[in-house]
Amino acid sequence: MKLHHLTKPADTAKHKCLALSVFADERPPRGICGYIDWRLNGFVSREIKAGKISGEFGKKTIIPFPARLDAEYLLFFGMGKLSRFNLERINKAARQLIAAVDGLLISEFSFELPAEKRITAGNAEIMEAVVTGFFDYLSEDADKLNRMVSCIVTQNAGTKEISAGIKSFKSKVKDLGTVKFSL
Repeated sequence: MKLHHLTKPADTAKHKCLALSVFADERPPRGICGYIDWRLNGFVSREIKAGKISGEFGKKTIIPFPARLDAEYLLFFGMGKLSRFNLERINKAARQLIAAVDGLLISEFSFELPAEKRITAGNAEIMEAVVTGFFDYLSEDADKLNRMVSCIVTQNAGTKEISAGIKSFKSKVKDLGTVKFSL
């Protein structure tokens, strides 16, 4: 699995699939999802209000070819209530998210760091939980593990925090060099 950290704005980068976190108790959406909502003139907020996008944990909505973005798909993933969000839930969400991407037969996607700067866990801990969830799912099939390319899209987290989370993952999990990180 290759991991990249996107250091330019999410709306200017090219994405095969951009996965965005939606929380059930966060209105309007914040983080990268909120930024994309602003970029799409409130589209995400309107779809949430209409009940087409849900923040309920595990609920998924896919929007093909969104206007004003260089993305083939937007994948909205319900994260449940932010007030109950913790590292265990992040790990579970990451496994379900990577399973959804895999189910779409996509091996390249971008995702936002869920709850960045909005929960007590630091961004390095959040990144470690996400990578662990991805690895747990993908390690069941070595071919999928080797093919998957994901891009971390952040708003405030620096590469140092992201790298620290990945290093922590690597110190705890024997990935045999299958997880590679770069800018």
